[in-house]
Amino acid sequence: MTKRFWMSWNEPAQDYRPLTYPPNASILGWWCSGYDGDGVVSMICAWVAAEDETAAKAAIFLDWPGDKSWRFCDEVAVDWRPNNRFPLSEWSKERVGS
Repeated sequence: MTKRFWMSWNEPAQDYRPLTYPPNASILGWWCSGYDGDGVVSMICAWVAAEDETAAKAAIFLDWPGDKSWRFCDEVAVDWRPNNRFPLSEWSKERVGS
């Protein structure tokens, strides 16, 4: 059964965008939520559909390869949606049917 995860990590790459656009089908949405104190490391959030935390992280690595400093990886309800701070893009709305 596919679950949903709300995840965040520190992305050290200078360009924090995913390698493909839109990212792989497991990614339901993603956002840059801020930067570290030096403005160098981006804090990325993603909403991911996967069978477990390991698969969710593997989906992230497909489009954001490299070392990660995970901030959190929380399982959320299947009907959960990010709040207004994280608006859904058109491709994201198509993936979640809203």
